Amino acid sequence: MAKKEKKSSKKDEEKPVKAKKELKSTKLEDEKLKKKGKAEKNAELTEEELEAIDEKEIENFQIEGLDMEKLKTTVLGLVAKRGDNGMFQSELWKKLKLSSRDGSRLALKLEREHLVKREKILEDGRWTYKLKIAHTPVTTQSIESAPCLICPVESKCTVDGEISPRTCPLIEQWVITELSNKKAKK
Repeated sequence: MAKKEKKSSKKDEEKPVKAKKELKSTKLEDEKLKKKGKAEKNAELTEEELEAIDEKEIENFQIEGLDMEKLKTTVLGLVAKRGDNGMFQSELWKKLKLSSRDGSRLALKLEREHLVKREKILEDGRWTYKLKIAHTPVTTQSIESAPCLICPVESKCTVDGEISPRTCPLIEQWVITELSNKKAKK
């Protein structure tokens, strides 16, 4: 009977070992799942970090050997000359002798600074961007010949007063002249 007791005790000992092995394998699987979950989270963070890097790269974009402020002014001048029609992004880069990569990043930078608008359009079966000026630059040319600048009674002029922009014959004549000049230019 002692032999049977020894055998049964071996079986009893084997059961906890099996249970320990099962626990270990379960723990290992849990750890693998945790690592996999962390890896997935890290992959997501990496994508977010990449997006942030792209934003930073665009924000800090510089072309070696070029004055970026001067380049911005040139770009805005070229796009503004085209008016409401705008200019194809690729046409601009060719004109400025930039690579398409540099040109695209410069356009993105100008768009993020709210200086230009990029419109995605289909041209000749290909998607491209058209750049348009975001805000038309204001010049003093439109008011240089305004009579108010040299009016002798300007200090007495008010909207509801006896002398008023609403009833001023000088302003009326100036507006008519400006409109006829604009029509003649077209």
